[in-house]
Amino acid sequence: MNCVNNSRKALLPVALFVLTVAVATAGASSPPRQRKCAKKLDDVIERIELTDGAETIGGASMHDAVFALRERACFPVAFEMIEFERPKDFVTLREALKQLHTIQAAGTLNARDKSRLDTYESMARTGEPSDVLVARQKAFRLVQNRIAVRRLLDRLMMLDDEYLWKNYGTESAPLIVIEPRAASALDWRVASICHPRPIASTELYAGCNNRPCGPFTKLLSEHNMTVSSLFEGPVAPGKQGPDLIPQVPIDACNDHFTARNILNLTVKGTHNSWTLAGIKGMRFVSFESSTH
Repeated sequence: MNCVNNSRKALLPVALFVLTVAVATAGASSPPRQRKCAKKLDDVIERIELTDGAETIGGASMHDAVFALRERACFPVAFEMIEFERPKDFVTLREALKQLHTIQAAGTLNARDKSRLDTYESMARTGEPSDVLVARQKAFRLVQNRIAVRRLLDRLMMLDDEYLWKNYGTESAPLIVIEPRAASALDWRVASICHPRPIASTELYAGCNNRPCGPFTKLLSEHNMTVSSLFEGPVAPGKQGPDLIPQVPIDACNDHFTARNILNLTVKGTHNSWTLAGIKGMRFVSFESSTH
């Protein structure tokens, strides 16, 4: 079974799109490097500024907020994006141009939206008004000085009530997951993986090229999910693989674990976070290391 190669061609456009967004978001929202990062939920973030988005018009999205928080936290901030369905959950070229022209008329068009407007007007000369662009997400603006992480998370969930946040760690070592309020795509059970115990993450997530798939890689594939950059070969001890999957031992010998539990165990105690993105029938997991 070659669970990666069979879907790689179909997944590539979505993977490239979301990875490009991630890079753009991180670069756009990077504040001057803080001397300290938040280690607990009651620690104070000096400033948060969310005024425009990598994907959204007229404001930031939860996606932008997650990356901004990761830049300011020493603990994992994982993110399961809502499962969008194409084309019904996507903004069309007609909708985007109408919204941008309205903002332009009000005199509040920022640099990023100005660039979008130029791009979309160029697209309109050859494309169709019904062409879909990006997933439709709630846009908001938030500028705040000296706010505790817990309060910031509560505020973000008010600004976009399609999400909720949970701490799957402890008060002293948080592991935050921001996930859909209505339904999660990660609630499915994972059969116990007891041999070996613990299992190395590089074995658990091993790619399928010229060898058996890793047990969790195979399960993800069966649920129309893949890891955006799978481990493909040996890595010297103590070195990070090119896929950014944290190299940790994972005790997956538990009959009650869900897919979310496995992802959380992968980043627990590390400076990494996971993201589940993509569209319905074409989801993928990526791991991002902290800027700290």
